[in-house]
Amino acid sequence: MRAMPKHPPFIDAVLLHVHQHLDDALLLDELAAVAGVSPFHLQREFKRVVGHSPAQRVRLLLLKRASLHLHFEPSRPVTDIAFEAGFENAESFSRAFKQVVGLSPSSFRQAPDWPRWRALFSFPFSPEVPRMQVEIVNFPDTPVAAIEHHGSSANVYASTRKLIEWRRANRVPPGSAATYGVHHDLRTHAETGYRIDICVAFNRPVEPNPQGVVAKLIPGGRCARVRYQGSREHIPVVGPLYMDWLPASGEEPRDFPPFFHYVNVGPDVAEHEMLTDVYLPLKG
Repeated sequence: MRAMPKHPPFIDAVLLHVHQHLDDALLLDELAAVAGVSPFHLQREFKRVVGHSPAQRVRLLLLKRASLHLHFEPSRPVTDIAFEAGFENAESFSRAFKQVVGLSPSSFRQAPDWPRWRALFSFPFSPEVPRMQVEIVNFPDTPVAAIEHHGSSANVYASTRKLIEWRRANRVPPGSAATYGVHHDLRTHAETGYRIDICVAFNRPVEPNPQGVVAKLIPGGRCARVRYQGSREHIPVVGPLYMDWLPASGEEPRDFPPFFHYVNVGPDVAEHEMLTDVYLPLKG
């Protein structure tokens, strides 16, 4: 694995400011003031470390958010999404979107290229800092409605959309029931063989449906739980939980895969505000 470039601490501060103020007019002088360095020095160091300029990070984040709105809100007008992304009209948004993503907004909405999307928008440097505060909890038996994803990790959003369609059809809005991911595979990038059950808490019978959603159960029991705040493209507490905390704890894992509770969900949740509770099932 290629080592990440060494970087000064002010890069993290600028990244966090960019992610937290994405809808503001972010000028280079303002970001330089956050960093406490000259605009020239910030521009040079940011590009050296991150691989692109601060302005390019802003543009990429806006287009990433817009792409998720296109996919998960198929009836929302492209013009509305363009305005939210900071463009004056749908035409300029479409040109910029196609230049970066390789597809027009309408083509992406109909048939997104998720492997290309992940390569574009999974940033090696993000502002989140993992905090390993592990607690032991008793998780209750939780019946769920689940979509079983098999294949590429890059195509998970296609399965997620099926579950969202099912939720809408069955009147299960995001705020009314918890959303989970049962991770049979902990690889973050896998072209084949990747397995995850994307679930929503649901204690009624799951009727046959065109989305392929089925009834399952997340079994109750003792679990180690860690809360992580930040992008779900990569959740860096998982490795330390298994490799560091578990061997030192004296605990043994139960015969059930780790699962994540996505505490806040939806395309309007900013990446730096995403909350995820990671559960490691334990014996005893």
